[in-house]
Amino acid sequence: MARKVLRIQVTPGKVNPQALKPLQDAGFDVNKIANEINERTKLLAKYGFSSVYVEIEYDPDKKKYKVVPEMPPIGDLLIKAVGREDGAHQAAPREVIGNLSMEQVAEITYLKFEELRSSTFKGALKQVVSTCKCVGILVDGKDPKEVLKLIDSGHYDEIIKKWEEKLKQEGRL
Repeated sequence: MARKVLRIQVTPGKVNPQALKPLQDAGFDVNKIANEINERTKLLAKYGFSSVYVEIEYDPDKKKYKVVPEMPPIGDLLIKAVGREDGAHQAAPREVIGNLSMEQVAEITYLKFEELRSSTFKGALKQVVSTCKCVGILVDGKDPKEVLKLIDSGHYDEIIKKWEEKLKQEGRL
């Protein structure tokens, strides 16, 4: 049998196992899948998102599945993280709308890792830091261009290693 896809809308971190009925009918443990969806989406609630779509790709014959949350755009996550509804309006010099810690930026990178298509967490983190510049957000009180140099110099290696380990444990890196 061919691979199938179930697409559902969930409240971040609070999926109801009943929404996974087609998977249960195919012989999957829906509580295990619900827990994985909850784990992968719970951070979005912290950013003020009330719903998100999740695709579950599954093969009923091989009893394998993959949970793929549809995450909001990076810019939206960053802007919500600083408590705003929209980014900077001024082009040059760029208006600053807020400041995030490197830990917060790394968390957003973790959420968006697969979509960034980077082979390393460090490379993905640099992409998100670059987006901070575009929407008018400082990182640790510094211009994102300066932060990119600090990443390259090893200044944030501890944070990078922590999130890389989490991705490896989940089989995402």
